[in-house]
Amino acid sequence: MRILIAEDDNISRKLLKTSLEKRGYDVVATKNGVEAWNVLASNDAPQLAILDWMMPEMDGVDVIRHLRSAKMKQYTYIILLTAKGHQDDIATGLEAGADDYLRKPFNAKELHARVRVGQRMIEIQNQLEDHIRRLKELDQLKKDFLAMVSHELRTPLAVMKGGVSLCLDGVAGQLNDTQADLLGDTLENIDQLTRLITDLLDMSKIEAGKIVLRRDTMDLAFSVRKALNAFKYSAGEKGITLKIALNASSLPVYADADKIDQVFNNLISNAIRYTPENKEITLGVDILANDYLCYVADTGIGISDNNLKKLFSKFTQFSRVDGPGYKGTGIGLTIARGLVEKHGGKIWAESKEGEGTTFNFTLKRRDRPTVLIVDDEPKMVDVIEKVLSHGNYHFLKAYSGEEACELAQSEMPAMIVLDMVMPGLDGYGVIDKLKNDVRTQDIPVLILSSAQIEPDKISGENDAGAIPIMTKPVKPKKLIDSVESLIKN
Repeated sequence: MRILIAEDDNISRKLLKTSLEKRGYDVVATKNGVEAWNVLASNDAPQLAILDWMMPEMDGVDVIRHLRSAKMKQYTYIILLTAKGHQDDIATGLEAGADDYLRKPFNAKELHARVRVGQRMIEIQNQLEDHIRRLKELDQLKKDFLAMVSHELRTPLAVMKGGVSLCLDGVAGQLNDTQADLLGDTLENIDQLTRLITDLLDMSKIEAGKIVLRRDTMDLAFSVRKALNAFKYSAGEKGITLKIALNASSLPVYADADKIDQVFNNLISNAIRYTPENKEITLGVDILANDYLCYVADTGIGISDNNLKKLFSKFTQFSRVDGPGYKGTGIGLTIARGLVEKHGGKIWAESKEGEGTTFNFTLKRRDRPTVLIVDDEPKMVDVIEKVLSHGNYHFLKAYSGEEACELAQSEMPAMIVLDMVMPGLDGYGVIDKLKNDVRTQDIPVLILSSAQIEPDKISGENDAGAIPIMTKPVKPKKLIDSVESLIKN
């Protein structure tokens, strides 16, 4: 096993190196934190490091913080070597990311014991990462298989539907009443299977992060009225009354109209299925301080507390009350949740058995695209906002990488203007974190930085070629045009 040592004192460094090499370890000895960081940032970095706290230029704790905030392929177990014995000092080192510590002057037996603990932890970590990788591969195979089968079933179903429809239209000859009834049932089941396949494809796209929102200013009130008209006939067949509860005739929101229609359709279809005859269902939108609260409230049989907890779980099947009854596929509500969360909203259900169920979801009350500006210099943030203020945008501001990720995940902006050099989590870390989250991975990013960009650190399909890069200072018109283009596309 290779071990990295970072110690600026020659005697201590030689003692550490000699003691470890006698036990058969391959030791890489460095004289300061900068040398240590260069080794740890390399492709063949050791997985165990012993770092002295007090070193010139970059101390051991600084090295640890850089390491923990950087994107590394493997975990590095770190033992902090320190002459500081106060509990607060030890806590500072551990909070920075050290796994263990060793006080100076060190004892050889204690050194080897702590290194052996590190070895065991590294072995466990490597095994865990290997299991996670295999599980991800299996999960991806399952998703690919599901998407492939669903896609391939569409063509034969379309042919079957076409043939049955021609027969019902009399193109293939006159049908008697029994034949027409049988073919009518067949066509109805083909349509049901087609809807199921469409749901499976949508679900696989959501899970793979391939659902791309095409947002624009839409009218939420129009979407509610449209949904009511779409389900008037099916509700009327059961004697169910559909009602609308709106606080305004127009409710502008910046969202994907087709996806919001799909959410309403899934929730209303679900409500009609579980609402008895001659009852009512209400579609409504309440205006909150920062959100629209959309809801579909039925007066059906309700959902038991036990089933309410697993309502949005994929493929979870149950009737609304314990015992026999219609069991849903568990797909429609999963899709609705995915689409709402993709918009940065939340979805949940409230229910009382025998009284009915209300499905609620929220959407941000914004009628224009949101631009998230990220820079650790407040003046620079203000300058960018002023340059873009002539556009029809809402602005969010973040002054650190950590704050940027939190805002992006909670607010789902239309795009991000990102500085790359920031303390703590830098721009590379922000891109990596957001692009590995299915909710935020398709948010466009515009890099605006004075530093030289390193393409190798922006890996995968979201490499530097896919992310526009501008160097500070930037011409205002060029920035305005780039932001507008990214949002439109």
